[in-house]
Amino acid sequence: MQVIAIVVSLAITVVAVALFVRAIRQILAVVRTGQPTLGRTDHKAARWATMLRETLGHTRMLQWSLIGTMHWFVFVGFGFLFLTLVTAFGQLFDATFALPLIGRWVVFEWITEAIAWLMLVSIIGLITVRLTNLRRATVPRRSRFFGSTMWQGYFVEAVILGVGLCILVLRGAEYALQAGASKADFPLTFFIGQGLDGLSGAALERLVYFVAMVKIVISFTWMIVISLNATMGVAWHRFTVWPNIWFKRKAGGGPSLGALQPMAAGGVPIDFENIDELDEDTVFGIGKVEDFSWKGMLDFASCTECGRCQSQCPAWNTEKPLSPKLLITNLRDHAFAKTPYLGASEQDREHLSEQVRAEAGRELVGATEGDPSLPSGGAVIDPDVLWSCTSCGACVQQCPVDIEHVDHIMDMRRYQVLVESSFPAELNSLFRGLESRGNPWNMSPNARMDWARGLPFEVKQVGVDIESLDEVDWLFWVGCAGAYEDRAKKTTRAVAELFHLAEVDFAVLGNGETCTGDSARRAGNEFVYQGLAHQNIETFKEMKVKKVVS
Repeated sequence: MQVIAIVVSLAITVVAVALFVRAIRQILAVVRTGQPTLGRTDHKAARWATMLRETLGHTRMLQWSLIGTMHWFVFVGFGFLFLTLVTAFGQLFDATFALPLIGRWVVFEWITEAIAWLMLVSIIGLITVRLTNLRRATVPRRSRFFGSTMWQGYFVEAVILGVGLCILVLRGAEYALQAGASKADFPLTFFIGQGLDGLSGAALERLVYFVAMVKIVISFTWMIVISLNATMGVAWHRFTVWPNIWFKRKAGGGPSLGALQPMAAGGVPIDFENIDELDEDTVFGIGKVEDFSWKGMLDFASCTECGRCQSQCPAWNTEKPLSPKLLITNLRDHAFAKTPYLGASEQDREHLSEQVRAEAGRELVGATEGDPSLPSGGAVIDPDVLWSCTSCGACVQQCPVDIEHVDHIMDMRRYQVLVESSFPAELNSLFRGLESRGNPWNMSPNARMDWARGLPFEVKQVGVDIESLDEVDWLFWVGCAGAYEDRAKKTTRAVAELFHLAEVDFAVLGNGETCTGDSARRAGNEFVYQGLAHQNIETFKEMKVKKVVS
């Protein structure tokens, strides 16, 4: 038995490690196809602190308290109990083997057993959660697991369950092998050892050899399976989540929300005021998967398919064909399938498989077959999916591995608007209104002060009542909705009344105010956005703006 256990364990280890190295190279090749990106290495100390806080502290996972707690014990068990795998290799050669220095230390033994039991209980809990969603997972919008590759989740959970059981059996066998062993050294497994009292010493040793082999085989079967499935984010996120969090947009730890990232080419922001200086090959937005940044590629590789983003998405939950999870997994699968083509020379591409060449020829955004959220053919992403996003950021807020869904969607929109001129017809009036009249409703700029009619006090307007904002303390930025939309006007009047009651000295730009351009930017029209942004900047300089409330 011992010889068989040694041969089997060492053989599967060699195969697993070789395949694992190959898979890592495959993932790195995918990430390297991405373009340079902006500001991902600043404030290094803050980034290290954020990474450790989010990973070790599970701060994002614990937004769902019970599931986050169970996952934390599995996470800790996966790391700490690696030492039990090392012990298992030693037990192949000596059934009584223990790690040097700490192997017989009572503190280490207590921690090992406590973590093993907690990991076991937690993984059973997580398996239960997945099983209760089994039927609903086949029906759109009924489960966050809809569209996830379920066998991968079950496989990973079964591996953890098997490893946990092996650890406890080995501990019980160790107790039975040690004559006069103290229960204090085996606080949570001595009863297993007592159940093995009827076995002879030789039989116990054979049991140790066998269970140690099973533990090693389970562990390295896991490694083989994930190595043969490089897109298996439910397993690979254990490794990719660390750099993905370290390189997140905000070093201090906040989700990648708020102002959109500048549109960039080659890692350099594009300024349309200097458009003549741009290279003729400059790509506006993202039109092919290789136009994504390397951080985007790392995002795709890190998706665990947990579906938290999907469960919170308003577009998904209102029967719109958008799932942020399926968007990311479709992009991931396409990126991994196309990478061999991107990495090959023109001559070598002719010898690639027909499947790889077909994948390389797929449009990124275009007509698809079947359910737009699960395209069965045609383009990678259906336009309906792209334009259903409200950019609310619920997906980004919920994602436990810090995937930046909204940034990726907005970059694809930019390409569709600026290069393909392909966007919903409803946006035509929006863009015209912003360009010609400075508001999305095509309303007259002269109507921007209508909200102030009938107020029992004067609302000062720059250029009419005062020359510049040097004469007051605050600029009240009303905004397009605040100036034109009937419900928002009530809020605008209420804020002005509060300023008046509090004797705050303020003024508004009135007819000199124009849209911020954010609606154009989130609709993909970076050109219109930058024009409005520059116009506002010049207005602020001219009017000597110091403090703004909006």
